[in-house]
Amino acid sequence: MSEAGAHRGRGSSLASSHRVRIGAIIALAVAAGVVVWLVVQNNGGSSTPRAQAHGNQPVAASRHRLRVLAASLGHPIFWLGPEPGYTYELTQTQNGKIYIRYLPHGVRVGSAKPYLTVATYPFPGAFPAIQRLTQARGAVSVRLPLGGLALLDAAYPDSVHVAYPGVNYQIEVYDPTAAAAMQKVAAGHIAVLGKLHAGSAAPVTTLKPKAASVADLKALSRSLGHPVYWAGPKPGYTYELSQNSVGAVFIRYLPAGVPVGSAKPNYLIVATYPFPSALAAIRRAAAGAKTGVIRLPGGALAVVDGQYPKSIHLAYPGSNFQVEVYDPLPSTTRKIVASREIVPVS
Repeated sequence: MSEAGAHRGRGSSLASSHRVRIGAIIALAVAAGVVVWLVVQNNGGSSTPRAQAHGNQPVAASRHRLRVLAASLGHPIFWLGPEPGYTYELTQTQNGKIYIRYLPHGVRVGSAKPYLTVATYPFPGAFPAIQRLTQARGAVSVRLPLGGLALLDAAYPDSVHVAYPGVNYQIEVYDPTAAAAMQKVAAGHIAVLGKLHAGSAAPVTTLKPKAASVADLKALSRSLGHPVYWAGPKPGYTYELSQNSVGAVFIRYLPAGVPVGSAKPNYLIVATYPFPSALAAIRRAAAGAKTGVIRLPGGALAVVDGQYPKSIHLAYPGSNFQVEVYDPLPSTTRKIVASREIVPVS
């Protein structure tokens, strides 16, 4: 789910990457004795997630079907939540792996092109295995609610691996653009179908949005102990403030007459969310960016989201927070960022 686009429902991605891979982290797979299950090259030079090991054919699945499947299996299935306008492509393999792929409107089930995919697969000891790898020097990891851990796959930065204590399943979130998967996970967009633990609900909760004054936003930044970014004061607008349980903060600019909590996506949003080594991730994305890199004062860097050009991601030196700016008009998003309107609330 796009971080600033959390209110419009879906995920973000960064600049396009030509290397695609989904499956277990090789180091983890060796430790647990499982097999990395795919790398299929397409004729465009990229690989694409496709189930093998005599897997069932992919099918389009409704949200209800996914819930019924999780209940019938007796273990959780993970995804990134509902996305209007997308087809949920479900693939199961005979060895217990489950893949939910998000296909944009008009893309057929079974397409060879790579798209956002969330995999759930059996992995005894998944959590301690990820714990060991997060202790390695230079590892980029994020702590999640309910004790979960997410680890960026350094060799394949388009994949993030997630595990929870006491759950013998590993989750992989793959996005075909560099660093986008980590953005989704860091912003708390992993959701669970079925129950993660007895009596538990989805791993992430979002507070009810509320109208906030400039003084409220400043007080929030002070209480959090880190900068919260916005696009500056805009007379006549309501500043809608939302937060979730993994530390993401969303400021949405609502024109006069639009109520707080409006489901319409057509408004400017600035999101601030935890992202370890954020600038390094943005630099990796910028190295392959084809849709635009914006260099800002003080060493800050912004990258236009190649798959969702309405979003631009920013990072600053020495900060473990990333910023996303979303506007329904890509040209407006770029103008806001390039004109240096994005600043900390202060």
